[in-house]
Amino acid sequence: MGAPLSRARAAINGMGALLRDLLRPTNLLAVVVLLTLSYIGITYLMASYRQARLDRERRELEEAVADLRQRNDALRRAVRQLEAQNAELRTFVARLGAESRVAQVRVVGQRLDSQNVPLWTFEFTENDRAGKPLAAKVLTVRGAEVYFDALVIKFTDDLVKVGDPLRGRSLHFFRRAFGSAQEPREGPMLAASGSVVPDAYRSGAAPSAFEQALWLRFWHWAEHPDEAEAEGIRVAQIEAVGIRPVPGATYRITLEHDGGLNIKRELPR
Repeated sequence: MGAPLSRARAAINGMGALLRDLLRPTNLLAVVVLLTLSYIGITYLMASYRQARLDRERRELEEAVADLRQRNDALRRAVRQLEAQNAELRTFVARLGAESRVAQVRVVGQRLDSQNVPLWTFEFTENDRAGKPLAAKVLTVRGAEVYFDALVIKFTDDLVKVGDPLRGRSLHFFRRAFGSAQEPREGPMLAASGSVVPDAYRSGAAPSAFEQALWLRFWHWAEHPDEAEAEGIRVAQIEAVGIRPVPGATYRITLEHDGGLNIKRELPR
């Protein structure tokens, strides 16, 4: 046991000597400096790590914000595009569903002839292209029902919906009125004698060369639909609207921009 005990005592003595050395003023200062430097180093490293993490998180956040802004801008552009398309579609629908007043018919008289057949007297007023009334025509027809016929040119919907300046709406050419108790050819004419273009063109802007050609070749278009289609003409035909007149009533005749003629009684307000 002497040897182990001797070694233990030697170890204790060595530790005591080391401790005494460390507790000497000069060595103690070195230890304090070392510990201080170690603390500063560790603190700096931890601060650097935190700053690096914050910088990384800030960059990621900035990138995320930039990405959201890009997406938001893209969505706004898409919304503006959709709104423009929607407005365009509404315009198309409005054009396709629009109609213009082209004439007014007022019943000014009614009597029976010797065969007890009604004779109706009307005041027929056509409108020009600006919607202003032309000079009224007074006419008389025979029969319980009365008809107003016209040549009508209808253009393709593609031309109507975009508002083509020449073919953006149907065209009409009133010809005559007649009653159900007479032959159509016996009815009074609505167009001026020898007219090759509608009376509606005789007030305001004159018809273009294109429009004059349409009426001059009306029957050609009616008989050659393939050539008519190449000109944007969907239909060229005769149309007649009819009424069973009411004494004192007023009727309006309209033309659909993508269709034909309609007649409707105007009720008093």
